[in-house]
Amino acid sequence: MDTSSMSQEELDLWSDINNPNNDADMDDWADAHNPNNDAYIDED
Repeated sequence: MDTSSMSQEELDLWSDINNPNNDADMDDWADAHNPNNDAYIDED
């Protein structure tokens, strides 16, 4: 996956998801990109 266009917040979450010692998963990624979710990353 190309991470060059990710914000720092996205990069942090992406590294958490790809870290086997971390509980983050793609559900967290989906939450971060869902404007109706409290965990939403505002990219504006």
